[in-house]
Amino acid sequence: MVETARRPNGDAQAGIETIETGMGLLTVLAEFNSPQMLKTIAAAAGMPPSKAHRYLVSFIRTGFVDRDPETGRYRLGPASMQLGLSALGNTDAIHLATQAIVELRDKLDETTALAVWGSHGPTIVRIEEASRAVTINARPGTVLPLLSSSSGQVFAAFLPESITAPIMRNEIRANQKRGDTRLACSHEDAMSLINDVRRRGLGRVTGEMMPGVHALAAPVFDHRGHAVAVIAAMGPSEMFDSRWNGETAKLIRGIAERVSTRLGYSPDRLLHHPQSQSAIAQAEPERSRAGSGRK
Repeated sequence: MVETARRPNGDAQAGIETIETGMGLLTVLAEFNSPQMLKTIAAAAGMPPSKAHRYLVSFIRTGFVDRDPETGRYRLGPASMQLGLSALGNTDAIHLATQAIVELRDKLDETTALAVWGSHGPTIVRIEEASRAVTINARPGTVLPLLSSSSGQVFAAFLPESITAPIMRNEIRANQKRGDTRLACSHEDAMSLINDVRRRGLGRVTGEMMPGVHALAAPVFDHRGHAVAVIAAMGPSEMFDSRWNGETAKLIRGIAERVSTRLGYSPDRLLHHPQSQSAIAQAEPERSRAGSGRK
């Protein structure tokens, strides 16, 4: 007999309860970073081991789960990996991020922007304007500075240094010529700024790029942990909430994290990624340095 069930929220559409239960078990298995014993999986799924075992046997037969014959531990199988890769392949990062900046604009009523890494550096691909006017010298196609724009700072923090280093060197030399003390005029200044962005998960400028305009930006990561886009919000200094822990910062960070999750990003699974370890190692000294962080 086929088991059917209604959704907890009262959705009138009937579903197949056994499928929903089985997919819940697969989701639990996917959340582990290593193969697990039956009792561990069953406990996490909130079901008796005998019931979990029956589902796992079926998943093994269909290739969605593997069982190590030596240890008896279970892990996701090739069919699960293929399904995940197919889903990722059908997810458009730019499309999701564009929806995100529209949502951000509507919630904040601030001008928002989407940037990607182009051939010449951080490049704006979409701008959503607020109802109130804010003068910004940027349009789709504009290449942003690496260290004096909030979006550029995020790319500098989360892209490999081999990609960003040439642009950063040129920008530091240009800043030295300008003699503006608000800007990074040495490699040490730049690394202090970048480490701060890594630690906070946000880029911020308070007039460095455009006088009277403040901005905050957050990274969007794909399933490999690569920064594929940056979403940003900006507004006039007298009205824009540029506090690190303000409501604007929390909203931008939250929306960016949600898009990253949709793209398959999981911070827990990337703890041993070389680039992540490098970022942690570089940021660690800054945690004990009093007064770190650019205001």
